[in-house]
Amino acid sequence: MPSPARQAAFEILLRVETQSSYASDLLHSPLTKELSEREAALCTELVLGTLRWQGTLDFVAQSLSEGNWKRFDVQVRVALRLGLYQLRFLSRVPAHAAVNESVELVKEAGKSSAAGLVNAVLRKGGDAELASLRPAEMAELEWQSIETSHPAWLLERWIKRYGREPALALAQANNQPPKTFLRLNTAPLDSAQITEQLLIEGIEVRPGNFLKTSLKVESGNISRTHAFRRGIVVMQDEASQIVPHLLDVQPGQRLLDLCAAPGNKTGLLAQWAGPKGLVVACDIHLHRLRQFTPPPPRTHVRRVALDGERTLPFAAEFDRILVDAPCSGTGTLRRNPELKWRLQASEIAAMAEKQLRLLDSAAHALKHGGRMVYSTCSLEREENQDVVDKFLKTHPEFHLLPVRQDAARLRPFFLPAAERLFEGEYLETSPARDALDGFFATILVRAPQ
Repeated sequence: MPSPARQAAFEILLRVETQSSYASDLLHSPLTKELSEREAALCTELVLGTLRWQGTLDFVAQSLSEGNWKRFDVQVRVALRLGLYQLRFLSRVPAHAAVNESVELVKEAGKSSAAGLVNAVLRKGGDAELASLRPAEMAELEWQSIETSHPAWLLERWIKRYGREPALALAQANNQPPKTFLRLNTAPLDSAQITEQLLIEGIEVRPGNFLKTSLKVESGNISRTHAFRRGIVVMQDEASQIVPHLLDVQPGQRLLDLCAAPGNKTGLLAQWAGPKGLVVACDIHLHRLRQFTPPPPRTHVRRVALDGERTLPFAAEFDRILVDAPCSGTGTLRRNPELKWRLQASEIAAMAEKQLRLLDSAAHALKHGGRMVYSTCSLEREENQDVVDKFLKTHPEFHLLPVRQDAARLRPFFLPAAERLFEGEYLETSPARDALDGFFATILVRAPQ
C-alpha cells in the first residue's frame, strides 16, 4: 500500500493535471490535513519537484517506453513522473520504494494493466543517463528545453531577450526550491517577540535578504504553527513585500488595491495606513475575497467584488492605488511550476491588453498628485515596460517616477543588499540574480491640478 505522502502527492498531481488546480492550494487543503509533519514535507517535495522537472521526466519516460506517451492514461503518466522524480532526484528515497509504490498507485487507480509498463520504465529510468537518450537529430533548443525542463518556446523567448547563458541560468534557478519568507501581520510590529514564539514551535528564522522587516525561514514547517494559523505571520516572498513600498503610503490615507486577492500586499498597505486610513480591496472573484489573508488588527479593509477592467463605482478618489495585475506568472515558476506547462505564447499578448484596461480604469480613481504603482510577477516585456509605455501615451496627465529617484526615501526600509534594486527606472527582481520571485513594478504619478 502506498505511503500517505505518496498517495496525497499522486492525488494532488492528478488534480493539477486534470482540473487545472494549483499545487500550492492543494498542498494546504484537506488532502494533506491528516499527514504528519514529516509526511507533509515529503508530499510537498514530491509534488513541486515532479512539476518542476516534468519536462525532463516526460522525456525519460517516453524514451524508455513503447507507444505514444501523450496517449497514456493520465494516472499512468502521473505515476511514472512521480516514480522517476524520486529515483533521479531524491537520493534518500530507496529505489525499491519508489518503484513498488508507484506500481501500487497505478493499481489502486484502476489501471492494473499498466503496472508492468510502470515497473519496467522505472527500473530502467532511475539510472539512465539523460544525454544517452538524446536522439541524434534533436535540435539544440529542444535539448536545452529538456535539460532545463522548460517549454522550448519560453526558453527561446528568454534567450532572445537575455542571451543564451543568462536564459539558461534563469531556467535552472526556476528549478530550485525557493526560500520561505514571512511578513509580520501585526501592528505595531514586534519581530523579536514573534521570532521567539516561532523558535518555541521549532521554527528557526533569520532576517530577510533585502527588507529589514522580513523574516526568512531556515527550518521547520511554518504552516503548522500557531503564529501562521492565527494570521500573526504571513508567507510572502520578499519581492512581493517590496512592491507596496513604492506607493509611499502615509497614515490616514485612502488606498485602492484593485487586484487584491489573496490579500498579502493589502495587509501591508493596511499596516501603513493605520487605524485612521482605509484600504478598499477589490477582486473579480468573490470566493477569493472570502479566502482573504486576514488584515492586521486595528486596520480598516473593505472588500469589494468587481471587474476592475470596467468603470469603477467609487465616488471619492484615492490617495494611492496599487494595480498588481493578473499576469502570466513567469516570475513565480519556482513556486508555481505547473504554470510553465499551462501557459501558451498567445496568452501573453492577451494578458497585456487586460493589464492596460486595468490601468486605464484605475487612473480615473486616483487623486491629482496621487501615486499609482503598477506591478506584475511576470518577466515578459509585453506585460511590463510595454504596458507602461502604452499607458503613458494615452494618459498625458501621468508621468513615470524612476525608482532610482525614490531610492533615498526607500533606503531606510531596506538592507544594504537591496541597493542594486533601486538603480533603474523600474523595480525588477529575478530568481537567478536575487533568489527572489521575478517581479516588475513602476511608479506612476498623476499631475496636480
